[in-house]
Amino acid sequence: MFVLSNAWRALMRAKGRTALTALITLAVTFGTVAGLAVVQENTAAHTDEYNAQAANLAIRPSAAAWKKVSPTDSASTKQYMTWTSYTEYATVIQQAGVNLDFTVTETVPARTTGDLKAVEGESSLGSASDDKTGGQLLWRAFWTADAAKASDLGTFKLVDGKNLSYDNQSSDPDVTSALVSSAFAKANGLKVGDKFKVATAADADTTYELTVRGIYEYTAAADSDNPVVTARNRENAIFTNYQAYSKAGLDPSADDHSVSGWQVPDLNVVFNVTNAETYDKLVAELKKAKLPASGFAISSPALDAYTKSLEPLDAVTGNVKTGTIVLLVVGGVLLLALVLFGVWGPKRDDEIGMALVSGVSRGRLGWQFMLEVFFETLPFYVIGLVAGIFATKPLAGALIGTGHEVTVASGLIWNMVWGGLGAILALAILAAVRLAFFRADKLFAADGDWGTVSETEIIESEASARESGKSQTDGQSESNANESTTSTTHDDAEAQA
Repeated sequence: MFVLSNAWRALMRAKGRTALTALITLAVTFGTVAGLAVVQENTAAHTDEYNAQAANLAIRPSAAAWKKVSPTDSASTKQYMTWTSYTEYATVIQQAGVNLDFTVTETVPARTTGDLKAVEGESSLGSASDDKTGGQLLWRAFWTADAAKASDLGTFKLVDGKNLSYDNQSSDPDVTSALVSSAFAKANGLKVGDKFKVATAADADTTYELTVRGIYEYTAAADSDNPVVTARNRENAIFTNYQAYSKAGLDPSADDHSVSGWQVPDLNVVFNVTNAETYDKLVAELKKAKLPASGFAISSPALDAYTKSLEPLDAVTGNVKTGTIVLLVVGGVLLLALVLFGVWGPKRDDEIGMALVSGVSRGRLGWQFMLEVFFETLPFYVIGLVAGIFATKPLAGALIGTGHEVTVASGLIWNMVWGGLGAILALAILAAVRLAFFRADKLFAADGDWGTVSETEIIESEASARESGKSQTDGQSESNANESTTSTTHDDAEAQA
């Protein structure tokens, strides 16, 4: 009990240093837990989680090729991917022994007819005529529902009606149904079940009648590279399945490779690959075949979107990693300095010296110094660790946003537990080692404060009490002796008389 009480009293004699040590321990622990959790999530996001993504592979015109495409020049469609070009890539993929399914999206301009009008705004076509631009509308055909979900015009949801039928094996496919935007339907007074006609980009006299099957609204921003698409207001996009698109004669390039101008659709074939590893394998095989050809680029829209979603996490991780290193270094140095100052101060020399003179062993004093370190660090380390575990998720969410959840993994918790306990034990041992460097010549070298309430004072008080008791006993004996002598002298005098 003497060791425990002395350790506590020693800390209370230096309340400022004790409080500062506790605060630094708490801050370093909390910051380290949160910082390492963010760094760990970033590492996992770029490795294991990245490799587990459902990847895809697309062959599209390169950035340089898109710059050559003009929304007012039909001849610039020669930069598009065609079915002939696609066959070359598909052959290499098949020869690599990989069987993949794929989705197809085709897009062409279209013209309004009669009273039908395009939604105004967000268009850079200016006053150019439909003969130059192919029309203010966009007709986009989806091969599958997955193709619709991956539309670079932005994801969308139905607000009325039904979705398209993508049954490509049907003997009687739906070749008239279309989805129109809420803004387009409102501008033209269309509702589900209404019919409307559009004209093809290449020929204003060639029209095709469609039926509104559903009305949609966008739920995400557009991400298209094609200037023909971006020059138009995406609210003017009409979506159909491929069967309706083909029935309207909008894909002549599938059979006639000599077509040109606005008859050439923007063909976007996307292969569905299982994961990032398969994607990398296919890219390597295509490179061996000297593909992609000039003017085209291979990419994975799914992996690109995932990588882009990591940008907020990457930005935060860079700062957090630096901050965590600085926190550990500065906090560690401060804790070391505070612990050493607490046991190497001149007042501790007095206390050590007096305790040793009074018979206290160095081992006992060393254990007291270790307890002082435990008292001012261990409880606050536990508090910082628990707080970090529970607070990291909401704090990281506020900094990073949605998309990537940062939690403290069990492996990190155990690393923090053992690492923190090891660091605290090391500080305690350094404090105890102080006794090994205390020299005997310092026992009476210091004057001044010999400590306040400590084990040495208790020993001193007990010694003083013993000395006081001895003095009182000796005094009483001497008094009794004097009284005896006086009595004897008196008796002798009476006898002589």
